Amino acid sequence: MKMFKSIVTSLFLVSLYVPSVSATEIIRYIYKPVTINLIKGQERSVSFGDHVQVGITKGQQLKKLFRVQSAQGVVHFLPYARFTKQRIQIKRLTDGQVILIDLVATEPKKNTEELEDVQIILKSEDVIEDVSNFDDDRDYTTVTPVDLTRMAAQKLYGPARLHKDIQGIMSESVDVQGAINIFKGENKYKTTSKAVLAYQGGGYHLAAIHVKNETDNNIELSYFDINLPMSHATFQHHNLSANGTPGDSTILYLVSQEPLKKSLYPWTYYQDLKLEAEKKVRVDKAKEEAAKKKRKHGKR
Repeated sequence: MKMFKSIVTSLFLVSLYVPSVSATEIIRYIYKPVTINLIKGQERSVSFGDHVQVGITKGQQLKKLFRVQSAQGVVHFLPYARFTKQRIQIKRLTDGQVILIDLVATEPKKNTEELEDVQIILKSEDVIEDVSNFDDDRDYTTVTPVDLTRMAAQKLYGPARLHKDIQGIMSESVDVQGAINIFKGENKYKTTSKAVLAYQGGGYHLAAIHVKNETDNNIELSYFDINLPMSHATFQHHNLSANGTPGDSTILYLVSQEPLKKSLYPWTYYQDLKLEAEKKVRVDKAKEEAAKKKRKHGKR
């Protein structure tokens, strides 16, 4: 039971944003770049109030100055070195609002305290709601993605005595047979995935997907590689050990507005086709040039 509590606690601390008991720095975005101070080796989380897309330059990627991870509207920055102003672009997916961020990282000092989390509030959101409009008869037991994920985690990792029904959550058929493609990039070819469990509730559908490493090397899973429409995603573990060793597989909890069967059409399908077509053209061209050289040398 202690082991299960530890797993579930880690699950929600890592991938589902819960307001911290510590102080949070509130920054109001008024259409001017916001400076976020960082400390080398220390992760800092910034909440944007919506699911976001993070844009960094190719130069920043090559320099590997910092790591960026995004989940459920919270972006986690971890600087690997000190650096002066590095501008990145954050795009909120619901309203398309673009937020400019200037990252600045300094060396840690002795007895340096951890930086507090940051919450970015847009000017349009900086209002106080009229509490008189609230309905006291609201349903406070509405099923959330957190509830669905917790239910699936209990079923897959918790002892049978802890399994219990939650009002408003119903099991549903996975309705998808065999292996499915859920990643883009290198992990598309390094892993195999299969749906093992599904629930619905609160207008959401959750699919628990078993992900297995098929290579002889350790790999790291990233939310950026998920290639399916979803509103929330949570990995039980982000790092997989080599195939055939303990820890070579994990569970991805994928929450969306549609059942998994209707969500299997990947976001970057046409993009992948384009890249493969371009690669084929390059290969064919190289073969043609090689054949020309061979014929030329043959005539001599």
